[in-house]
Amino acid sequence: MMASAFFSVCDVRELREGVDDDSAMLPGKWTEWIEIIKPEITKAEEENGWTKKRENWYTNLKKLKELIESEGENGIYELRLNKEGKTRVVYIGSSCAEGGLRARLSQYVTNGSHKVLLIQKALSAGATIEARVCIYKDCETAREREDEILAKLDYLWNIRKNLTPRKQEAFATALYEMTSAGF
Repeated sequence: MMASAFFSVCDVRELREGVDDDSAMLPGKWTEWIEIIKPEITKAEEENGWTKKRENWYTNLKKLKELIESEGENGIYELRLNKEGKTRVVYIGSSCAEGGLRARLSQYVTNGSHKVLLIQKALSAGATIEARVCIYKDCETAREREDEILAKLDYLWNIRKNLTPRKQEAFATALYEMTSAGF
């Protein structure tokens, strides 16, 4: 039996992009979504704290500070692509061993962290990157929640706990859909 056929049969998790944000599969008190990386900005946004980090990459660390009130808070976060109001949640992570949620998300907005190529491709397609967080009292609880969610849901950009090799093909399809009529 080929590996991809084996994984397709065994992986019974739902695709995250097909699950509502308020689903019971996503326990906890989540914040609202905020824009953290944009491909371009207006003059008013520039005056409101958005700065250029690299070509086609603008961020607003002030927004992160509003989202996560204090340094060192632990929790989990999701990243979502948004293009012209069409959205797709693509990643979940935790703040464990990263200095807290604000520090972890700051890594994404300043240099892309380990997802720099995926972020750059999404921005090149005209998508905005958004984030939301769910705060927990400690790192262990945050990691447990992340593992529980990853056991139920398959996120396009996650590698850990993903069984199916859908990443490259699915991301290419998502980018194509973002730049065409569908999403």
